[in-house]
Amino acid sequence: MKVRAAFPFLCLAGLLASCVSREAPPAFVGSEAGSALLAEVRELTREQGLAAAKERLVAGLAARDDSKGVIERRVMRTTRDPGLVLPDSVAALPASRRARIAIAVVPGTKASNRGGKDRTRECLRGAAETARAMGFSTSFVETEARGAVEENAALIAARLREAFDRSDAVVLVMLSKGAHDVIRYLREDGADLPAAQREKLVAVLSLAGTVQGSVVADWMAHSPRPLAATTRGWLRLSGQEAAVAMLESVARSPWEGDAASRIARRFPNLTWISIAMVPDGEDGRITERLWSPLVRRRVERTAPYYSPGDGLVESAASVLPDRVDLPEWIVTGFGSHSMPNGSYRDGGRIAPQTTKPGREKLRPESGGEIMSAYLRALPSSVLK
Repeated sequence: MKVRAAFPFLCLAGLLASCVSREAPPAFVGSEAGSALLAEVRELTREQGLAAAKERLVAGLAARDDSKGVIERRVMRTTRDPGLVLPDSVAALPASRRARIAIAVVPGTKASNRGGKDRTRECLRGAAETARAMGFSTSFVETEARGAVEENAALIAARLREAFDRSDAVVLVMLSKGAHDVIRYLREDGADLPAAQREKLVAVLSLAGTVQGSVVADWMAHSPRPLAATTRGWLRLSGQEAAVAMLESVARSPWEGDAASRIARRFPNLTWISIAMVPDGEDGRITERLWSPLVRRRVERTAPYYSPGDGLVESAASVLPDRVDLPEWIVTGFGSHSMPNGSYRDGGRIAPQTTKPGREKLRPESGGEIMSAYLRALPSSVLK
């Protein structure tokens, strides 16, 4: 009976795999590392394993942090004490000045199936609502949950035109794949803004961003392995071609051509703030289930490149490539791509008021808690 029950599934899996195996899948696109740190931890992973690579990664992130640990310590303080507003932070500015600071929140892709709740977007909406309640001119950019990077960048451009016109300073906040959408916007539509408006972009806050691409997306989009091939086949047969295209775009680094070397000249007042999630397990892996542990292990064992990551993005790929000559402040978190469930270097949880150990589902309130902590910590000196 067990064989008979499994037979239809096996036939379907075989059919789906055959649908995508008629042509050789494209080659992996993320093998070239955009930074010396990413290349180093990949090599260490191959030679000594994830645990050794994680140790080097943590030290490397601290060394790359242009704030020299200042931003991380400030955020840890405001996270521990929800009533603390650092006197030199943007949150401590007079209401009239806060109202002239535009904060645009750009979400990532939808993690659940088409009919499931989009918990990551709920968190980001909560973040936008909190920033608005704190007196900032805030908008939530309703990008397509599984839309193409080009499509979402155009949506960002449409929403930001008014923000640049009515504000003295602009801050972009992005999560996960939202990094691809924002970087595309900065490369294209943002680059065409008048110089006086480009000078208003003062900060980009990247929350576990796919800043140099995603190894998991690369594997799902390009691996010839049966699980990846079957998944692509199922997505196509179920009318979800857009999801396959999204995976292909997130697989590669968004810094194409000379975009990396030109961005500092185009946005001379921009400070980039990266929150990189480092795996929290002693073995160099995350302890949360997040997506499927089976899939993650398949990626780890069969991808042509790999290094410690948060379950979707290699941690060293969450920060800027070396060719981007912008000041970058780095905050290191420990945990999975669902960053509110993680912790900081001091052991304190990233969202201590709204998350509990062992509960992996995100809550909308967590986005607001994190946004509040960062605005109460972000020094007003970024406004220049």
